[in-house]
Amino acid sequence: MSRIRRPLPARGYSLLEVLITMFVIAIGLLGLVGLQARALTAEVEAAARGQALMLVNDMADRMEANLNSVKNPSGSATYDQQSGGTKTVFGTAYTNACVTNNASSLSNQALCCKTTAQGGTKNSVAESDLCEWDLALKGIGETTGGAGKVGAMANARGCVFLQAASVYQIDVVWQGRDNTGAVASDLTCGSTAITSRRRGVSRRIYVADLDG
Repeated sequence: MSRIRRPLPARGYSLLEVLITMFVIAIGLLGLVGLQARALTAEVEAAARGQALMLVNDMADRMEANLNSVKNPSGSATYDQQSGGTKTVFGTAYTNACVTNNASSLSNQALCCKTTAQGGTKNSVAESDLCEWDLALKGIGETTGGAGKVGAMANARGCVFLQAASVYQIDVVWQGRDNTGAVASDLTCGSTAITSRRRGVSRRIYVADLDG
């Protein structure tokens, strides 16, 4: 005698369970998007800081290769770009005659820094170094395909000056992506131009007069 099988109860997910699952997955995806955005910001910040350190060290290397000008800061061929407490701020917004006179040609701008001073005469080594450093701060290392410079940090600026007797300070500042932290209180280069998300690195060069 055969038995009569009862139909099994219906199985599956209710609409409520599906909605809850979709909600949990959506929250997880939003968290992943936020994490990715933070990772991208951290990557950009790290790249900018690395580039700023290279620019600081570039000027330091130039000065160490031209010790005669470094040891004579009062001469005409000087790296000290501070007068009466006011620092010359190179980079973004600095008016460089080599750029103004060769607006459409990056190669001519670079050549100008090597051969022509701001006043139209031949450069000293120090003046040439400062002119080329200004171009690097403006981003000449990477271009848009024309004369546009995009190879520097956002709002990059730099200063070179005598911080004390026989002590030079090289500052590079830029605008970061987040409002995190503050630069050292003595790093005032570009402080009036960059008032938010300001970043900065600096290096000091101590000059020993071994001939004295």
